[in-house]
Amino acid sequence: MESVSTRDSARDGGDDRAVVAAHPTHAEDRAPARREALAIAALSLAAFSLNLNTNVLGALLPFVRAEVGGAGGPLLAAAGFGSAVGALLCDRLARRIGRRSALVVGLAGFVAASALHLVPGPLGWLLALRAAAGAAVGLAYAAASALVAELAPYGRRGAAMGRFNAGMFLAIPVGLPLSVAFASAGAWRAIFAAQAGVGALALWWAVRALPAGAPERGRGALGAVLRNGKAVAGLVATLLHVGSFFVTVQLATTWLDATGRLPRDGQMPVWIGLGLAAVAGSALFGRVSDALGKRRFVLGSSLALVAGFLTLATEPPTPVLALVGALVAVVASARTGPLQALVSAAAPADQLDALMSWRGCFMQAGVGLFALAAGPVLDGVGFPGVLWLAAGCQAASYAVLWLGLPEPPGPRA
Repeated sequence: MESVSTRDSARDGGDDRAVVAAHPTHAEDRAPARREALAIAALSLAAFSLNLNTNVLGALLPFVRAEVGGAGGPLLAAAGFGSAVGALLCDRLARRIGRRSALVVGLAGFVAASALHLVPGPLGWLLALRAAAGAAVGLAYAAASALVAELAPYGRRGAAMGRFNAGMFLAIPVGLPLSVAFASAGAWRAIFAAQAGVGALALWWAVRALPAGAPERGRGALGAVLRNGKAVAGLVATLLHVGSFFVTVQLATTWLDATGRLPRDGQMPVWIGLGLAAVAGSALFGRVSDALGKRRFVLGSSLALVAGFLTLATEPPTPVLALVGALVAVVASARTGPLQALVSAAAPADQLDALMSWRGCFMQAGVGLFALAAGPVLDGVGFPGVLWLAAGCQAASYAVLWLGLPEPPGPRA
């Protein structure tokens, strides 16, 4: 109830703050939600800039080899290994300076490494830059993932992680055509100037929109996470899901061209469409996972992906292939945010930085391991064999989650 002194003060034109405190306006009620939305939007922009670095090089490889030589494998691997190492640095750095500061360090390093791509040099110089940019990506992405989990309570974390990862998927339909356009104009390095600019904008927005927070004092928790069976189950499930989906999509480009279904020169509209489908899947279905239960949603989407990959392995007619491919893109992206949210609750809050460090590392390991396994299968059986392998990985991801990672107790939303 409002006090007499408060009423008198309001009537006499005195301190109005007591009245505001007693009767908060509707706008004030919504202020925390607006701040959270702006913070997650800033983190989504960071994810977009970081994933540009991951996706554009594949399209640039013919132009890069023509200028500096070398093979595509080492250039792609340098960024991947760099990301794995950078992700593991997040726990120690966040404990020293805080999560937001760790994100700022990662983004600043990413902007610098991206800008240095504009400086010509031999193959060794480019390899070093790819590794440095990858390390910055790993650090920044792990810190950003931890910040999303910190900002959004578990009941709404599927939607928050979905919006965050939508920024990551947006790098595909935007980055690929932009990189090809720059390269076709004789300036393939210009895409790195663009990603440096976006990274700088994300850095500025993160500083303004994210709370500073306080470092988690104490010893690093990387070892403790690996002794946690639930956390390990979530990490292995992530490894299986991300590795099989990412590599299969990369190999599909060559398969479509080799079979004559879609020549490489005509594939850009397809990848733009699939990229936009992935953005929609990630942004829209996170809220559904919060309502259904994130574990239930992830398990159901795992079965849908198994069915999708097995259908694609039959090499159906092109219209069916396009429809099923689009559904796989939507389901895989829709699964990513809820799985990330589910994994984020698998360890105590003071181990969140270490958990997200390992998640970033396991993601990169999944890509590398599936690529190594898919090579002999592709040579011996062909691309349908790779799709069978991907379906097996998604089924294994389902089994690991079903056996090892329960839904945390408490309300869903």
